[in-house]
Amino acid sequence: MKFPLIGKSTLAALFCSALLGVNNTQAQTLTNNATGTHNGFYYTFWKDSGDASMGLQAGGRYTSQWSNGTNNWVGGKGWNPGGPKVVTYSGSYNVDNSQNSYLALYGWTRSPLIEYYVIESYGSYNPASCSGGTDYGSFQSDGATYNVRRCQRVQQPSIDGTQTFYQYFSVRSPKKGFGQISGTITTANHFNFWASKGLNLGNHDYMVLATEGYQSRGSSDITVSEGTGGTTSSSVPSNGSGSSSSVSANTGGVLVRARGVAGGEYINLRIGGATVASWNLTTSFQDLNYTGTASGDIQVQFDNDGGSRDVVVDYIRVNGETRQAEDMSYNTAFYTNGSCGGGGNSELMHCNGAIGFGYTYDCFSGNCSGGSTGGGTNSSVASSAGSTASCAGYVGITFDDGPGANTTTLVNLLKQNNLTPVTWFVQGNYVAANSNLMSQLLSVGEVQNHSYTHPHLINLGYQQIYDELNRTNQAIQNAGAPKPTLFRPPYGEVNANVNQAAQALGLRVITWNVDSQDWNGASATAIANAANQLQNGQVILMHDANYNNTNAAIAQIASNLRAKGLCPGRIDAATGRAVAPAGAVASSSRSSSSTPIVASSSSVATGNACQCNWWGTRYPLCTNTASGWGWENNTSCITTSTCNSQGAGGGGVVCN
Repeated sequence: MKFPLIGKSTLAALFCSALLGVNNTQAQTLTNNATGTHNGFYYTFWKDSGDASMGLQAGGRYTSQWSNGTNNWVGGKGWNPGGPKVVTYSGSYNVDNSQNSYLALYGWTRSPLIEYYVIESYGSYNPASCSGGTDYGSFQSDGATYNVRRCQRVQQPSIDGTQTFYQYFSVRSPKKGFGQISGTITTANHFNFWASKGLNLGNHDYMVLATEGYQSRGSSDITVSEGTGGTTSSSVPSNGSGSSSSVSANTGGVLVRARGVAGGEYINLRIGGATVASWNLTTSFQDLNYTGTASGDIQVQFDNDGGSRDVVVDYIRVNGETRQAEDMSYNTAFYTNGSCGGGGNSELMHCNGAIGFGYTYDCFSGNCSGGSTGGGTNSSVASSAGSTASCAGYVGITFDDGPGANTTTLVNLLKQNNLTPVTWFVQGNYVAANSNLMSQLLSVGEVQNHSYTHPHLINLGYQQIYDELNRTNQAIQNAGAPKPTLFRPPYGEVNANVNQAAQALGLRVITWNVDSQDWNGASATAIANAANQLQNGQVILMHDANYNNTNAAIAQIASNLRAKGLCPGRIDAATGRAVAPAGAVASSSRSSSSTPIVASSSSVATGNACQCNWWGTRYPLCTNTASGWGWENNTSCITTSTCNSQGAGGGGVVCN
């Protein structure tokens, strides 16, 4: 009998008509659809017909019973939001192999929209037995083997209405038996393994230890709780799995110094779009050390806000430098002006959200030793842009068409020759086929859109163009990279439809200033000579393909740029020009009348004639705030006196 696996997806669509979710401490029996909190646990109950019922008991305990008169039902207790918790459960699961039912940890994320399951036991039907699904191997966790599979639901109910989305499954082998049952689920092991296969999660919504029945009969009595202990498994392969133990000193990777206000707060370290470590906080500051090799954008995420729980993040240490939380402009967990996400430049996290700390290879201080590299970067990866004193300007080093067989070789050459960061304009179908290479791309730069199949877009209609770009965005995000902001059209071909489709997806269309001609058989010397034509702000076209001469030219390109005082930079989505990497500071020898360096994607555009260059990031100047940082016109601002107090190399007031 086929298990449709749609009852749980239908929950969101029915919650609007469900019983009010009441925070009630009394035991109660649910016979109608409902969500809410009970004894500190989030609960859901849904059925489409029949006599199924769910009892809310003390703490994390719930009971359920159903008969063949119920078509489909699901319910459970857990958390909202969910996240990489250590989940323990015990009780009884009373079905047999003839009944269509399962017991699983079940949850949702947004951006991307994902429905996920850790299946502990099931009856007559394995819920991961979807038609057309993809198997991703297996791994060991909590004393068992889990087989991983991805399925796709096309235009089916979800927490965001009718949508097309992926389902991720970890199915325990052997499955647990029936009757008395207990276990532990270290969810970070599942999330990390999924991420290592390009199966990335987004922002967590609810997560419950659920019982479901479909045209069957049975009962359950389950108590769920949050356990303690480590959240990683040595058996989990990784682009982002590493130790997440709490230590007193930074021995590499990323160190996070943080504390809770009430105790029991939960934070995640996310690098390159994947959760790589998670910690429970106490009310005392702890040095929390991640020693893995993940690379990319760094965020510290708070995900169990409630009651008096708040988080204070003092700083992180990565790439040999300390980055203070109050210096970061991206903080979606800060409560101000009556709402969450009200601004940055604070070490406080009042709401579920994240503080962004830039990329693992950034150098905010201009003095990065590389001693604590983070993301596997070392002094050879920390970019010639990291030594800002010698940078008279920045150029865009770009590679089209990957990832593929050449990517690992090219990445290693870029690291060896300090030619980072670079910009990868990737082909969506190659990303889907080689998602395991995404972490390598992110370790040396940013990943942007180059279409899905590399067609002549000017020969296609608007919708076909839109689909090419949109599929590529999704492939990139599914593989663990941030959503692209740039699009390079194949062959540099652009028309009105191309521009409109890119604009609809929030992408800036860019091409190049210098063509290396590596695609046309140019020699290594000719490629290096072409790169030597680059001027400040310009972009060169090269390829991540089977062009050996491109690889052979990397060392000479790096040497020539250093001789001219030019450093690799990122491409600014606002201008299409190469600018300093986030946190880099322009050389003091540069003219103050030159184009201002926009050193962070979080830079705030303003119509004012003057702005503050705060360590490479531009902010509006405050008009009503007396001193320090302010919050005006719904954005962070800096007073003139504070802006001009940064000291040597820190910037100051700049006027266009």
